[in-house]
Amino acid sequence: MTTAPAGQPSGSPGFLFSGTDVATALEASGVADDVRRQLTGFTDVARTQAVREVERITTELTDLNPVQLIVDALCSFKELREAAGRTLGEPGVTELVELVQHEVDFQHQPVIKVVVNGQQVATLAMVLSLVLELEAVAATVRAGRLAALQLGRCDASGSVAIEGRTVAQHQSEIMLPASVPLGAGIPLLRSPQDGEEPSGPAQRPPQPRT
Repeated sequence: MTTAPAGQPSGSPGFLFSGTDVATALEASGVADDVRRQLTGFTDVARTQAVREVERITTELTDLNPVQLIVDALCSFKELREAAGRTLGEPGVTELVELVQHEVDFQHQPVIKVVVNGQQVATLAMVLSLVLELEAVAATVRAGRLAALQLGRCDASGSVAIEGRTVAQHQSEIMLPASVPLGAGIPLLRSPQDGEEPSGPAQRPPQPRT
């Protein structure tokens, strides 16, 4: 038996399931019983293992890095791209872009598939939502790249639902690093029309504490 998510984001463990564990949340929400029902006709051993695999996949899918989500969202922000255009080819120019009360919305809708002996026997649709409300963000743009990032207070709210059942939801302030190292920087101009071709990935931001 194998269980696999259809599509998965890259990604701070513990936030969405704060105060409980994934196994308990799946049982309390009734999702674990849904999995067992979908495997009617299989042995108890197979059904128990299927629930464990759904637990494992749920843990992986909800292992999100809020800092990475923030960086990804900012890279498409109009003001930052405009600053990148002004600094590209100008080695002595650095621009600071300040954003006040910026919000990042993230939603992911993967599908967990349970396969037994080569046959798909269960499908579970998940809806993962996360909203990050940032009090302040200061971005340094240099040579067409996001070169540094400073973050203020961040309030987060998120939820996980599987097959329409709420498995977890949580809201609190999360502790983000005040300064995010970005290595050589992240290109903000992604096409020749913007003035720069895509380049290799920059250093991954650190995991925050939750």
